[in-house]
Amino acid sequence: MITTKKMKLNGYLRIIGLILFSLVSQQSYGQKFDLLSLELPVSESSITSKIKIEDQKFQSVNLSEYLSLEKDALNFNGRSLYGSIDNSPDTSYLANGVKFYIDKKTNLVEAYRLDIKTTAETRQLEKSLVDKFGKTFYYYKDKDMNFRIWEYNGSTYFLEVNATSVYNGQHTISGNLCVISNRSTEFYNNYLAGGFGYYADYLRAKKNTKKKGYTYNDFLNEMKAEDRDYYLKKVVR
Repeated sequence: MITTKKMKLNGYLRIIGLILFSLVSQQSYGQKFDLLSLELPVSESSITSKIKIEDQKFQSVNLSEYLSLEKDALNFNGRSLYGSIDNSPDTSYLANGVKFYIDKKTNLVEAYRLDIKTTAETRQLEKSLVDKFGKTFYYYKDKDMNFRIWEYNGSTYFLEVNATSVYNGQHTISGNLCVISNRSTEFYNNYLAGGFGYYADYLRAKKNTKKKGYTYNDFLNEMKAEDRDYYLKKVVR
């Protein structure tokens, strides 16, 4: 026989359960799309179900390029990178945006690239990366440009910051961050050029060395011993 006390207890438990369910639902619903939370590769549908992307009718290596200028697409580590030059959020040349690179054979997003034109949001991007990953092992810097690389969770983060950018006559500090799944070999290798070219040399040396746990710092020490000091110029250690 069910007592009055048991009935009341069951009623309380149901109420508590409903409250908890409501809180969890509200939390899930309220969660913002955040680029840093993506663990590449991810399904195309996991992106398109949350934000709008536009086909750029362009292929980079073997991947199709899609663009979003939406405010909801530009969250990174809890910070908004939404912004534009001359208050032009719908003009791709002047607005901060993100490009997704999708393998249409598998419908997987293998990489994305943040193109940040505004100084304040570029600084936000830099801070977010340092807050998340700490000091980088690959960091080259001069008064105009700096290049940094982080490796994390099967992806590589390539950051380029340019202090000489000019849009519509307005000087700004711009930032480009390309995040690539390490399994997307062709796209990854295509990115190892310019300010990131020394990293390609390091990867070749790492492949050929017998040393375990061979780091970029080990590579630099070897280059110094071989009088190849150009690898150490402008490096931040």
